Amino acid sequence: NDTTIYLQVSDEGTYYWKQGQGSAELVSANEIAPRLHDYRRSESNPRVLVRGGNKARFGAAVFALDEVRKAGIEQVSVETVSSATGK
Repeated sequence: NDTTIYLQVSDEGTYYWKQGQGSAELVSANEIAPRLHDYRRSESNPRVLVRGGNKARFGAAVFALDEVRKAGIEQVSVETVSSATGK
């Protein structure tokens, strides 16, 4: 059962949150930190994959990575292949 969080940064600097095989949902930048903290508390082995849209801004991806680090989640990676936004 995949419990990985997929945090995608879109070209417009918006964020999408998806857990495992669930549906991606649009989230605000302010929602990311509390969601990450809840996820870390509920998962024994929390993992986050930060994804970028085809033309995502680097700054938005760095913000997402910083939020993951602040939440104390050590297993984080960045997908180097771009994907369609909201998938």
